[in-house]
Amino acid sequence: MTKHGKRHIWNIHPSAGAKSAVAYTFASLFSKGLAFVTVPIFTRIMSTSEMGTVNLYNSWQAILTVIATLSLTYGGYMVALKEYEHERDRYESSVLTLTTFSSLVFFAVYSVAPDFWSRILGLDKSLILLMLVGFLLLPATEFWLARQRYEYKYKAATLVTIGSAILASALSVLAVLYMRESGRTAEGRLFANYAVLYVVALVLWIYIMVRGRKFIVMRYWKFSLALSVPLIANQFATQILNNSGRVMIGWFVDNSAVGIYGTLSSVSTVSAIVWSAINSSFIPFLYRNIDDSEGKKRVRSLSSFLLLSYAAMCVLITFLAPEVVKIIATDEYMAAIYIMPPISAAIFQNAISNMYSNVLLYHKKSSYIMIASICGAVLNIVLNAILIPLFGYQAAAYSMLIAFVFLSYVQMRISRKLHFTITKTRETVYDDKIIIAIQWLMIVLSAIAIPLYRFTVARYVAAFVLMVASLFFYMRIRKSI
Repeated sequence: MTKHGKRHIWNIHPSAGAKSAVAYTFASLFSKGLAFVTVPIFTRIMSTSEMGTVNLYNSWQAILTVIATLSLTYGGYMVALKEYEHERDRYESSVLTLTTFSSLVFFAVYSVAPDFWSRILGLDKSLILLMLVGFLLLPATEFWLARQRYEYKYKAATLVTIGSAILASALSVLAVLYMRESGRTAEGRLFANYAVLYVVALVLWIYIMVRGRKFIVMRYWKFSLALSVPLIANQFATQILNNSGRVMIGWFVDNSAVGIYGTLSSVSTVSAIVWSAINSSFIPFLYRNIDDSEGKKRVRSLSSFLLLSYAAMCVLITFLAPEVVKIIATDEYMAAIYIMPPISAAIFQNAISNMYSNVLLYHKKSSYIMIASICGAVLNIVLNAILIPLFGYQAAAYSMLIAFVFLSYVQMRISRKLHFTITKTRETVYDDKIIIAIQWLMIVLSAIAIPLYRFTVARYVAAFVLMVASLFFYMRIRKSI
């Protein structure tokens, strides 16, 4: 419903949504997949310690971006695009001004004690400055891409995403090759990669500001902050769940262990690239179908189908992990291959959490997302603090799995109860029983992969059976949908 009480009529042809979903999925897979494809080059040129520095940088950037940008680039932005349908240009430039101010405050805080922050983060000052520039510029790219996706305008966004990914990857490889004798390949790789992304972001920053020409509009700021402030804690907690393992491995072990853990976990997180694209395209579909019974039926069918397909992908990657690691890394990484099943299973739990947090965000109940995420993050930190010193860096994978299972159940329960209360019905958005069944089937199958890593033939047979079963269920579910 709009603020005038009239239901908005969407006149976008269904094929436009389908084309947009395919284009964005392909662009996301290509750009992030390209970064994954270059891993074999980096693991053979860079030491595990240098790889650890890169992983540590990326982890801290993911965690701190949430605070530095006030979480304005996350889910609340999509809600605002619907709320301010005829004022999007002005809204966009205004919130970009807000993220600019917040990033400058972040820079000022760092400037007071740069040595202190360098010790805490375990990073060189030059890398922290690189990160701070990103806090200033990268929100422009996020805002622009989110709006393009929401409006089903995919051609320019696809071109920008793929083009910048190719150039950034190429320059990163060249920088590492050029600086391999200097012992600073981590810095060279990071500066080369982000230089490309920052140039694109700067152009988009200027474009958004010139197009909107509104910089401080308090009603836009109040609306956005009302949604984003609770999400700061939520997204910060989410990033803690995703990245605290690497950070705490750096504290309790060393950067070399961070490099091994981070590189192998990147194999499992390939599937997260797919899910990110799927979820981004699923959100508009959910929001347009959640208000009526027939729409909810479509949502239940599609959500179960997406999760089952994604579960099959995660399990398949887990079964084929030894072959993937042999391709992307050297022998020193193979000893840690057993962390991949729990990491893959944890990533799938995050997909379930995303499904239910989408519903909470639609009802503007982001504070509940925050509470659940904080509880999960605290659990993860506590488990890491206990288990890593006792069992080594591999324990971080199991800590993450336990925390994400806990989070998925909390999100599910809260979302269900609030939806019933708000809609005054007992009609669920998703088929919870099917989702729980998929959840535990995925965990069990991932665990089965662990003993099979020593038996190649048996593992190949199991992977083949999984592929056939997935295809069978895909056809059945597709037909029912």
